[in-house]
Amino acid sequence: MDGQNIGCPICGADLHHPLAIYCKRCKKLIDRVDIRSKPNKLARVRALHSAWDGQGFRCHYTGVRLVEDNHNDPRYITFDHVVPRQEDEIVVVAAVINDMKSDLSDQEFRAIVAQLAGHFDGLGFDESLLKLKHWKRV
Repeated sequence: MDGQNIGCPICGADLHHPLAIYCKRCKKLIDRVDIRSKPNKLARVRALHSAWDGQGFRCHYTGVRLVEDNHNDPRYITFDHVVPRQEDEIVVVAAVINDMKSDLSDQEFRAIVAQLAGHFDGLGFDESLLKLKHWKRV
């Protein structure tokens, strides 16, 4: 290679340092502290890359543009485990969705949201969906 800056592999932004792998913004997200466990940084890179739309990051479940600078905003960018407490497969989601999904797998979350939407339209709710494999509340 001729030493030319090729940009961040996640978002394409300038790297600002010849030895940098990611831009400052993406590096900050990859290195975000998780007090529950050591994050899988490669999984975070994959999730961020998948969420990048060319101008910003979008929520995996809703498609809304995420906010990176205000942790009080419901659209604040977070990492969600597709299966709770498994670090290998994560997605980028809005904080409000992450809070709702907390102890649900992707499949459980989608099924419950669909049932809830039907219930709001006057249909019943299948209580058997509430036998949740990853529910860890005490």
